Amino acid sequence: MLEDSDDIHDFINTEVRKELDADFESMGEDPRQDALLNSLPKRKWRLEIVGVDEVRMNPLIVNSADLKTGRKFMERLRERRSELRKALETGGTVIWPIVLLREQQLLVDGYCRHSTLQEMNIPEAYGY
Repeated sequence: MLEDSDDIHDFINTEVRKELDADFESMGEDPRQDALLNSLPKRKWRLEIVGVDEVRMNPLIVNSADLKTGRKFMERLRERRSELRKALETGGTVIWPIVLLREQQLLVDGYCRHSTLQEMNIPEAYGY
């Protein structure tokens, strides 16, 4: 887990951004044209504790499907959530903080982590 604001900024704008770009491309969207993605480098990032139930999922992501496979995002999320829950319950994994736009409490990255914590009734999580 990163705590330094500059380290978090670099992580989000390299590693997380790569994943988001790939997600948008799989939905047939051009990530370079997305206002939310383009705002990431301009943001100040910090580690904080967030209320899991206060975080909102982005409807654009939740209602999306992979253009190549036709697979709906929520179908894949259910499978991944089950796998992550098993790993958490057996102590077999540690999870990264979720990434969100603080002013909107809008989830940017960490849908599986967020929904798994919600399903497990864990009230708080680390977030960037």
